[in-house]
Amino acid sequence: MRHFRLVCILFITSVLFLSGCRVDWNAEPELKSKQNTGKVVKLDGKVNLKSTELIIEGTSNLPKDTVIYASIKEYGDLSSKYGTIIRWQAEASAEVAAEGTGTVDKDGNYSITLPRNDPSKRYLLEVMFNPKLQPKKFQEIYGITGENLAIVMGMTKISYNGDTVTVITRVAPIVSITDPNGNDIAWGLEETMFQTKPKPIK
Repeated sequence: MRHFRLVCILFITSVLFLSGCRVDWNAEPELKSKQNTGKVVKLDGKVNLKSTELIIEGTSNLPKDTVIYASIKEYGDLSSKYGTIIRWQAEASAEVAAEGTGTVDKDGNYSITLPRNDPSKRYLLEVMFNPKLQPKKFQEIYGITGENLAIVMGMTKISYNGDTVTVITRVAPIVSITDPNGNDIAWGLEETMFQTKPKPIK
């Protein structure tokens, strides 16, 4: 009997002790927070070289009314040879010779026309998605300075109104009107310089 009481006391003491160290075996595993992979921006297009204008046309996965920016910068005299231009071996001026914007339509298409004031010169064309130029509703998606953008080819950082902004660019050489394929022909936009040799679209 005495032995039985001792066993009961030990059992009750053990139960009370373990009740303070409760283990919940049915607890759900902690959910890992999803990493923000960013918004992927697709931007394609071509530029039609005309005698007095450059007509840029393209497609994207951007929403309707997104602003697309385009500019041309002149190549300097020391790097103005045709071969260096189409091999991305020349450096363009920092000064913008002409610029303009267009908006994306409901099907993702956009169009921008720039003046070709001096068709005898050669230029670098840049087509750009810049989050800072967007309406507020799009800045909430992509980030005011592009912080929500996924890493893609053609992504770069620029200084814009005192801020460092992540943008998506496409480029093309604008050759002289007297060069081969310099008039009444389209050149495809490239994702980045040094990636591939640009060529006209037949």
